[in-house]
Order: sequence, then C-alpha cells, then structure tokens
Amino acid sequence: MKKTYQTAGKRELVTFLSRHPDRQFTTEEICLSLNGDTERGKSSIYRRLSVLCAESAVRKFRDEKSGRSVYQYVGSGCDCSQHFHQKCLHCGTVSHIDCKDSESFARHMLSEHGFLVDCGQSILYGVCRACREREAQ
Repeated sequence: MKKTYQTAGKRELVTFLSRHPDRQFTTEEICLSLNGDTERGKSSIYRRLSVLCAESAVRKFRDEKSGRSVYQYVGSGCDCSQHFHQKCLHCGTVSHIDCKDSESFARHMLSEHGFLVDCGQSILYGVCRACREREAQ
C-alpha cells in the first residue's frame, strides 16, 4: 500500500476544495484563492492536484467552454466512475447523480448500442432546481 503524505500545502488545498464540493476550479482560480495571485505557486498546485487525482480525492474534468482542465473535490469515499454528474448552466454547480436509473442507462448504452460510457467523465448539462425556482419567481 502506497503511503500518502499530508504536507501543509496539500492540506490547505484539500480544505479549500472540500469547502466547495459542488464547484469546479481552474488551476488559476485555485492559485488566486490560496495565494492571492493566479501564477504564484502554480507548479506546486499542479503537483498537488496530480497527487489528489491519483488518490481519487479530486476529479479532473475538461471545461466545455474554455477547453481547460478544471478540478473538483469528490472526497476519498466517492467512486465517480459508477455514476453520472450534472452541471447547471446557470450557476455552474456540479453534483453527482447517484441513481439506479443512471446505472441502468449506462448498461443500456453498452448492451444496445455497444458504447461503454465513462460515467466518471460524463456530465449532463441543464438547469438545476434552485435556478429554475429563482427564474419562476
């Protein structure tokens, strides 16, 4: 079993990301939040994010608008490869769809269409309930 190290910088990064589990951040946004500058400490942040992704505590996604990598905290107990994700086009909130129907849909795609869905990289786009309710008022 590989030993994981808990440096002060890694703890600070995990604390920041875990306070915003429903958001995705670019490296620059993380640097700005932690260091007050978009460039200061960027290489260290990249290294820490790489370790956290390898430990499955953080997921790396591709931002659909900018094409840049974004990172989201998922914690150590979450297996994102087993469910879909949803992203609100208004507020940007990203959340897990932990539902038997999504598992069923992934099985359907494989058996009926021969397409193996990578659930961990799958994001459904739409408008969340809170944003729809705000718009209705």
